[in-house]
Amino acid sequence: MNTARPLSMAHWLAASAPRPDAVLDLWAQGRTATVVTGPYWDTVEIPLGLSSRTATFLTYRGHHIGPHLLCGAERTAWWLVPTGGGQTLADVGQLRVLPPGCPIIAPRPGAYTGNRLWILPEPTIRTPRPWLRLTSPQALRAAIGEAGRSRPPSRVSAPAAGWRS
Repeated sequence: MNTARPLSMAHWLAASAPRPDAVLDLWAQGRTATVVTGPYWDTVEIPLGLSSRTATFLTYRGHHIGPHLLCGAERTAWWLVPTGGGQTLADVGQLRVLPPGCPIIAPRPGAYTGNRLWILPEPTIRTPRPWLRLTSPQALRAAIGEAGRSRPPSRVSAPAAGWRS
């Protein structure tokens, strides 16, 4: 019988830092902490508006959306993609692939701290730790392309004839 405690997203993120215990301590105090891009994922920095449209296209096309970090004050989102996946996105305009070892200021997953918030996939019976499944760089590339060319599909209908603002 396996009695090992399941890995939480907080522990997984903290493991990227030089001192994971310090990250977990800061999060326990309700503060942000520095995690590091590199050993477990690549990080793609995208302007917030483009990121929102990209997420809509990923959803519309039925692609998995992995964890990503939003910061409204900086109008920026940081998407985690599998290690090595950033290389496939390096030539895409309007984004920046962070180099390994680059610090990322992050709140504890599930907390809104320092104007930052993680967007996390929902766990299911088949995927109890969905944060380990990161966004496909190929799907992200295609969605960024679509999001940059057009508006995402809308569920909102046009105003009725004769409507005035």
